[in-house]
Amino acid sequence: MRKFISIALSAVMLISAGAISAMPVMAASVSSPGSSEVTTKPASETEPVIITVNSDKSSKVSYTKETAKYTFKYSGKGEVIRWEFPNMTEGVDYNVLSTSDNNDKIVIELTESGKQKQVVANAVVKDSTASKDDAEIDDDSKDDSNTSPATGAAMAGIAMAGTGVAMLAISKKKKD
Repeated sequence: MRKFISIALSAVMLISAGAISAMPVMAASVSSPGSSEVTTKPASETEPVIITVNSDKSSKVSYTKETAKYTFKYSGKGEVIRWEFPNMTEGVDYNVLSTSDNNDKIVIELTESGKQKQVVANAVVKDSTASKDDAEIDDDSKDDSNTSPATGAAMAGIAMAGTGVAMLAISKKKKD
């Protein structure tokens, strides 16, 4: 009987350790607060504009919006070679209204099809070391909605450990 209890207790402890590490994986996908799964509004009205420098988030690029007209401006080090709008096609989804002489500023206007898409603007900067210094990851924009809170995993571990303690108590009662 002692061997059975010992083996069962070891198995419970192994399952407990596995359950604690597997809990975040089993977390349900949850929408961010304030977002809606079903929407009839165009993407440009419900999702933010994403602006990057050499595909990295940066505080050195900004934009202004006036109805369907967007102005993007780069204020960091290095030379802007071009602007990219990865999920849109020029002449179909947007038209370039103007570009500054040194390419640090561009003004575009979305067409009807462009208004249905999320605006993603990327400044391609020539000096890669300067652009890496300018690129600052925005930690506030990180989405943690799909991660499990630590309390759920801890509670599961406590419950499993409690089961092991209960089995140990039962084995001691049987001895007496």
